[in-house]
Amino acid sequence: MKARSCFQRLVLGGVLSIACTPQAQGVLTVEVFANSAMHITPVPAQGQALPYKLSVYRLDALQRIETTLNQQLPQKEADARARLQANQARLKREVTPQAVAAANGIALAHHYKIKRLPAMVIDRKAVVYGLTDVGAAIERYQATRGASAARGRAP
Repeated sequence: MKARSCFQRLVLGGVLSIACTPQAQGVLTVEVFANSAMHITPVPAQGQALPYKLSVYRLDALQRIETTLNQQLPQKEADARARLQANQARLKREVTPQAVAAANGIALAHHYKIKRLPAMVIDRKAVVYGLTDVGAAIERYQATRGASAARGRAP
């Protein structure tokens, strides 16, 4: 009986601590810049809403697209050209949105002067480096912003 009671308190405590974790108060946008090897969390499930707009940019996406396309092509140049021509409309439809998103991510990284990965830009004001957990990056940003406000400075 006593073990069960401890277990219930642990489970309930875990649920309460999850429910009581600070939300991203005041944060409207988070832009994540990473490569494909970096696991960014949280990745919202289909239909799951976050309290902010999350955009994830994989800065190696153009290389990944090129590698994938090259792997699918035959070794002989004539055969490769024939396959590309035969599948041109489908490839354009599938690859163009990916390439545009990748190029936009690279352009934004240059705009924000991102120096290393991973990087998270919060509300287009502050860059947090070295974290792959969005919640932890927001907490660091808010702690820094709070400390700046306490010293009488703008974040």
